[in-house]
Amino acid sequence: MADHAGARGASGVVAPDGSSPNPLAPYLPRLVVDWVRGPDAPAPHREVAGTVVFVDISGFTTLSERLAGHGKVGAEELSETINRCFVDLLGVAYAHGGGLLKFGGDALLLLFSGPGHEARACRAAVGMRRTLRDVGKVAVLGHRVGLRMSVGVHSGLFNFFLVGDSHRELLVTGPAASTTVVMEGTAGAGEIVVSPQTARALPAGVLGDAKGEGIRLRRSPPGTSASPASLAPVPPDLDLTGCVPTAVRAALLAGVHEPEHRRVTMAFVHFDGTDALIEAHGPEKVAPMLDELVGGVQRSADRQGVAFLGTDIDRDGGKIILTAGAPSTSEHDEHRMLLVVREVMDLRQEVPLRIGVNRGAVFAGDIGPAYRRTFTVMGDAVNLAARLMAKAAPGQVLASPGVVEQAAAEVQSTELEPFMVKGKAKPVRALAVEGVATARRARRDDDVPFVGRAAELARLRRVVAGAAGGAGALVQVSGEPGVGKSRLVEEVRTMANAMTRLAVSCEPYESSTPYYPLRVLLWGLLGIGADTPAAAVHARLADTVARVAPALAPWTPLVASVLDLEVPDTPETAQLDEQFRRPRLASAVAELLGALVPGPMLLVVEDVHWMDEVSVDVLRSMAEVVTGRPWVLCVTRRPEDGGFRAGPEDGALVLDLLPLDAHAAAELIHLATQDAPVPTHVMTA
Repeated sequence: MADHAGARGASGVVAPDGSSPNPLAPYLPRLVVDWVRGPDAPAPHREVAGTVVFVDISGFTTLSERLAGHGKVGAEELSETINRCFVDLLGVAYAHGGGLLKFGGDALLLLFSGPGHEARACRAAVGMRRTLRDVGKVAVLGHRVGLRMSVGVHSGLFNFFLVGDSHRELLVTGPAASTTVVMEGTAGAGEIVVSPQTARALPAGVLGDAKGEGIRLRRSPPGTSASPASLAPVPPDLDLTGCVPTAVRAALLAGVHEPEHRRVTMAFVHFDGTDALIEAHGPEKVAPMLDELVGGVQRSADRQGVAFLGTDIDRDGGKIILTAGAPSTSEHDEHRMLLVVREVMDLRQEVPLRIGVNRGAVFAGDIGPAYRRTFTVMGDAVNLAARLMAKAAPGQVLASPGVVEQAAAEVQSTELEPFMVKGKAKPVRALAVEGVATARRARRDDDVPFVGRAAELARLRRVVAGAAGGAGALVQVSGEPGVGKSRLVEEVRTMANAMTRLAVSCEPYESSTPYYPLRVLLWGLLGIGADTPAAAVHARLADTVARVAPALAPWTPLVASVLDLEVPDTPETAQLDEQFRRPRLASAVAELLGALVPGPMLLVVEDVHWMDEVSVDVLRSMAEVVTGRPWVLCVTRRPEDGGFRAGPEDGALVLDLLPLDAHAAAELIHLATQDAPVPTHVMTA
C-alpha cells in the first residue's frame, strides 16, 4: 500500500518522539483502546451519549468483480483505490472529532461524542459526501466505476459490549443502533437521513423534508470542529492482543498484508432480539448473554480453523462474520465452515440466530489509512452470503448449493424454492442445512482437467501398477494448504480405479480423540454409522471377525477399543503387558483390514499431521507390512510438526509439492473467476 504521508502525520500512530507505533492499535477503535488500558479487567458494557453515522458506499463490489480477472495486479489496484478513498473520507470524519468503530466491508460506522456531537457528525457526513463526489469517479485498469454513498445519522445513548473468549469483540447493538441502521436504510444514493433525535439539535434551515422515519439533511450545520483528541498516540507497549481476532492477529503479526483475489467460504451469523432484551432487562443483564454467544462462536471457529473476522451493526441485533480461506489459505473450507455454523446453531442461546453461508471469489486484504485499518473480504459472493442470512428463518442455516457440494461430507439438507434477492437478476437457490457429518468423503472433480506434475504422476503410476502386481507401497504427499495435495490424490484414485478405494480424513477438532480416523474407516467397512447402538456394533464386529479372520477372535477386545466399545478381555488380551497392548492392537487392526479387503487396495488418509498418537501406531504398523501386500497407502500432510510422518528411510515415496509460480497462480485465479476451462499450458496442482 502506498504511504499517505498526510494521513500518517495526522493520525498520531507514530509518537512525537519517534518511538515505534503499537502494531495492533490501528486495527481497533479508540473506544476499545481506552476501554482496556486501565489496570483492571474491562467491564463488558458501556453506554455512550453521542451520534453514530452509518456510511454505506456503493461501487467497490462492482469494481472488485471487474478487477478479479487481473490477478494480483487487480487486487493491488483495488486495495490502493479503497485506501485512497478511505484516507480522504476518514480524514473528514476525524477532523470533525469522529472515530471509526467498524469497517463493514465497504461501509463505515463512525462515533461522535462530546459537546456538539450532533452538528459535528452532520458536518462530517456532508463533508464526506462532498469529498466522495470529488474522488469517487474511479478509473482502474480500464474499468470505470462511480462511487456513491448513503448515510444514516442518529443521536442518543448507545450500548457497546466488549465480549468474547479468544478475543474481546466490540458489539454495537441496542435500540439506538437499530435506529441508525433504519436511517441508513431509508437514505437513497447520495442522501443523508437523520433521525428526529438528531434533527432536534440542528438548525431548522439545514433540514429538508421527511423521509420514512427520518428527515433529509439539506446542508451542513454551521460551526467549526476542534482537533480530535482520539488521535493521541497509543503506547507501543500497551497489550492489545486480546482485542484482535486470533486469525487476523496471527496474519498481521506474521506480516501477511498483501491483498489478493481468492476463493473463500464465508458465513454471516445474525443474532436477533437485543433491543427488547436491553429494554426489558437492562444492558448489564444482556452482556453475559452476548458474551456466551460470541465466546461460543469463537470456540467453534477456533476448533475448525475458521476465522472469526469481526462483527457488524444491524437492526435489532448484529452480524458475526466468519471466513474460511482468509486471512490464511486453508483446505476443506466448506466442510469446516458447515461444521462450525451447525455447531453454533445448536448452542443453547437466549438470542435467536439466522445464518447464511456462501463460497466464491472475493477480494481479501488489509485496507484503510495508516491510523485505522482492518482486514476485510469484499465481493458479490460476500453479499450473497449476507442475503442468505437475511432470508433464513430463526434457527435456520441457509447455504448455497456450491458449499454443500464442495463440502465432501454427508450433509442433511432440504432445498428451498428459488427466491429473489437484492442484487441478483435471477432467483437464487439455497439449501437449509440440518446436519453435517464430521467425517468427509472422497470427492471427484472429473470435470476439472489436471495438467502438470508430470514427474510425480509418472512415479505414482509405477506405484499403482506395482501394487496391482502385489508389491505395495507407502506414499506421502506433503505441502502447504492450497498447493494441490488433494487434487494430486484425485489423480491417484483415477489410476487405481480397478482397486478397492478407501479414504478417511483426520480432523483438527478430533486430533485428541484416540483412533478417530481408524474408527471412521472401520465404520465404513463394517457397514455401520456413528449412531449405531454399541450392542449392534459389537455384534457386527464379532460376526465379521468370525467370518473373515477367525484367528483374530482372541484379540477382538483390542479392535473393539478402536470402535470405542468396552468389551471384556479375553484370556489372551488379559495376559498382555501394557507395553505390548498398543503394538498388538495396531497389528490386529492391520490384519483385520487385510482380511476385509483381500485384493488390491488404495487407502488414502488425508491430513495426517492431525492424527492422534495411537492412530499413528496403527498406521505405522500398516506401513511396515504394505510392501508385502497389494496395497497403496497414500497419506497427505502439511510440513509441520505432529501426527504421522513417513520418510525415505521407511521405504516411502515422499512427494513434497511446491507452490505454483506467480504467473501460473495469477492465471488460475483469473480462470476461476471467469469459470473458464484451465488450458493445458498452466501448471496446476
